[in-house]
Amino acid sequence: MVVDELVPMCRRLGLGRAPARVGIMGISMGGYGAILLAERHRRLFSAVAAISPAIFEDFHVAQSMFPSAFASDASFQATDVITHVSQLAGLPVLISSGQGDPFHPGVAALARVLPRSAQVHFPVGCHTRTFFAEQVMPSLLFMGSHIGRSESRTRQA
Repeated sequence: MVVDELVPMCRRLGLGRAPARVGIMGISMGGYGAILLAERHRRLFSAVAAISPAIFEDFHVAQSMFPSAFASDASFQATDVITHVSQLAGLPVLISSGQGDPFHPGVAALARVLPRSAQVHFPVGCHTRTFFAEQVMPSLLFMGSHIGRSESRTRQA
């Protein structure tokens, strides 16, 4: 839906067209989804930010935490953002996850293999609305710095 409907609709409305670009951001499972979409549609997205992404180290960990998260090991392998991280090369990436987050081991595993240019933050915090809210503004600022011109620059141009 994001790739086939939302982005095209936004472009029809004049959003995400040159010189502005399209970024993707998500929280928790949406953070995982944002990373997955950025990996799968590298040419569509110009930046990705994920707050407390729900990332599992392997299928067995996913099954033990959330049995219905993946239908099978093959399904997990096909959508494992750690395995396919090379697709993010050259893309601005920001990941923020609390040290007490239950997904921290998976996010740490992803952080170890992300391109060096990726920004990863592990502040004190957990998988809570409070933590998410604290990370929204820094994530939006990151996205804004990579996807388009600011209002003041647009006026000067």
